[in-house]
Amino acid sequence: MLFENVRTAFVALLENRLRSLLTLLGVVIGVFAVTSTVSLGEIATAGITGEIQAFGSQTLFVQVLFDEPGAEPFTDDDVEALSRLPIAILLQQTAGATGVVGEERVSLRLVGTVADAPEIDRSIELARGRYFSPDDAARAASVIVLSADAAEELFPNDDDPVGEDILVEVRGGRVLYTVIGVKEPVGGALGTFANDVSGDLPLETLYRDVPGIRQGEYDFLPISIDLDRDASIVEQQVTSILDRRRPPDTYAVQTIEGALSLFNTITVILQALLGGIGAISLLVGGIGILNIMLVSVTERTREIGLRKALGATPQTILQQFLIEAVFLTVLGGAVGVALSIASLWGIVQVVPFLDVFVINPVVVAMAFLVSVATGVIFGVWPARRAAALSPIEALRYE
Repeated sequence: MLFENVRTAFVALLENRLRSLLTLLGVVIGVFAVTSTVSLGEIATAGITGEIQAFGSQTLFVQVLFDEPGAEPFTDDDVEALSRLPIAILLQQTAGATGVVGEERVSLRLVGTVADAPEIDRSIELARGRYFSPDDAARAASVIVLSADAAEELFPNDDDPVGEDILVEVRGGRVLYTVIGVKEPVGGALGTFANDVSGDLPLETLYRDVPGIRQGEYDFLPISIDLDRDASIVEQQVTSILDRRRPPDTYAVQTIEGALSLFNTITVILQALLGGIGAISLLVGGIGILNIMLVSVTERTREIGLRKALGATPQTILQQFLIEAVFLTVLGGAVGVALSIASLWGIVQVVPFLDVFVINPVVVAMAFLVSVATGVIFGVWPARRAAALSPIEALRYE
């Protein structure tokens, strides 16, 4: 009897191909939406997390909290005290300026730093030219290393600006710098935040050319930790040293793990929201199944009456219509999952920083099971309605 009901259900669905296809489409869209949105969130999380860890897995960021009473910039004495630890401290000070090349005028962030910055900051890579040397720093040379964005904006028609001059207007003064290098852009997801229009120059040059900058004071200290050291222990040591030198609430120590934790929390929330939107699509597909099954029961009233008159039990009629509903959702779920996997694979191939293809089998299984449950839930009422029809009334139905 089960086999006969399955055959009858397939025949009924094939006789109404367009209606069945449109109903199937609603389930496909719902399963596709749920699987794709949640899995895409996991893919993005895996890709960006990997980049952040590679970018600064052994890095601390110590920042002055100027909103707190008694907060003062870090000094060279603080740097000397911290330098006893197995760390490298990147000294930086910045100033806003305007870069001028011919008719081009561009807002430019000047970054005064040390000659060994590329060894401390793993994100610094040169596309052309060189970084300034200790000798350049010692004699306060008028040289500058441009970011990729700065080179593009200041020299839009020059593929290699190394050796060119830039007139920099800063705090009422005008200084001429020679471009000695251009940095590679920071790729992937981090490029959105790390790339800017800036130029690196020796700290000594910044002190000489920019009035108002106090030498030996720093608002922010990026700290690179030796790879063979435990970052958490070094963080405790940094905190212990600074606590002895200043009020503990006037500075903050941030780690890449803290940023990752916040990022993961945000992505989980977004995944839940997107998954909820996908679930609404699946609910719409379930309502479509309810509609198609109610119409099917109405159209086949005489058929139901005839089958009952020939001995079919209510359970047999119930089973037949449930099979139709479940078949639509099973097929729709399978197609939706297949389309989702294909689409996500294509996205990973196209988007540069999404280099990890992740399909959570739990998400796929849940989406598929929910689609089947949708078919059962929304198919029960029409199926029970069909099973409850009186044979005599059904045969009289026109």
